[in-house]
Amino acid sequence: MILSRVNSQLSVASKAKVFDQKHQSERAMFEYKLSVEAKENGTFEANRIWLGLTSPYIAKETVVWCPKQGLKKVEMHQPHLNESGSLAISAKQGRADLSSQNTEYKQKSKTLNFTKRPCTLLSIPFEIVHHWDELSAGNVLYFDYTVLKVQAHTGVKLTMRDEGEFKVVSVTPEKWFWRLLFGSTEYYFEGDAPKLTKIVGLLEPRDRNLRGKYVEYLGRAIFDRTVDFSMIKESNHV
Repeated sequence: MILSRVNSQLSVASKAKVFDQKHQSERAMFEYKLSVEAKENGTFEANRIWLGLTSPYIAKETVVWCPKQGLKKVEMHQPHLNESGSLAISAKQGRADLSSQNTEYKQKSKTLNFTKRPCTLLSIPFEIVHHWDELSAGNVLYFDYTVLKVQAHTGVKLTMRDEGEFKVVSVTPEKWFWRLLFGSTEYYFEGDAPKLTKIVGLLEPRDRNLRGKYVEYLGRAIFDRTVDFSMIKESNHV
């Protein structure tokens, strides 16, 4: 993990190797770079760039999040699938824009209404650290998990447990079908510190098979350096 200050803005960066647990091979399937930056206006921005061997990147995701309002903006782009999408959130409503094979590569807009605080796989660490004390106390938290590729959301619950030297937060779908299909995605933190070491479970990006159906990846993302989210926790006291 690299910690730096640029123009008085705090940022962290790390890389993770990603393994597909559907395969017997221990070969890393992808690698991604993760950076988190605190902005002067009180928001936090995370960027994740997925890397492969034959292309500049497989996918790019960006989220903008702030402690008070939560997720504010999401963007994704997968060049090899010619897919792009975005979500702009205000209060409990979001505007989702998508261009993909499903939309015949024309931009389709849809309004999403949230009953709970929205999240994505990339923004969940922000929520975990922001609600660290509540989760540590054994409380169960609920969010609307949002997927840009299908312009929809579903409920998930977050719980924390101790596992050896780790604090592990499980993100579990509320609906039984999604639990059966994907199980829980688990975020491993180093002891009582909000330092993310690995993620096990559902991973972005999705691919498509030869029939055009989406293929999800279930596996492990292991960071070469822990990602220290202390700046999120500290912002709770500002």
